[in-house]
Amino acid sequence: MSSALKGSCLCGGVRFEVSAPPLFQGFCQCLDCRKVTAGRYAAIGVPSQALKVTGESKRYGKPGDSGKMIYRNFCATCGSMVYDFGDGMPGITVINAALLDDPEMFKPQSVVYARSALSWDHIDPRLPRFDALPPQG
Repeated sequence: MSSALKGSCLCGGVRFEVSAPPLFQGFCQCLDCRKVTAGRYAAIGVPSQALKVTGESKRYGKPGDSGKMIYRNFCATCGSMVYDFGDGMPGITVINAALLDDPEMFKPQSVVYARSALSWDHIDPRLPRFDALPPQG
């Protein structure tokens, strides 16, 4: 059995495969992520050079809290949000763990933007939480 992270959008038109271990895994509850993924984003950060994406996607860019751009990439056919990357994290692409062929490979380590959590969105209380992004270092 392969340990590579593989997945696709709802229609299968955009597929991805990662050839390196994840850099981080967790949930984001910021307003933008909630709007594109229904409550929270199950996110896996990977080295950009280790990600192979096939299929047609559409890109939407918007400044994040830092003022730096974040680019979300959606399937051009079904609209699934497949991955994103931003100027604030060069060399890192974040894939949508909900789209994994084997979603059990997602092993969340923390919750970011917990200050924006919805009252009905319950995530494992044992996970460390950060009001925004955790300190870099």
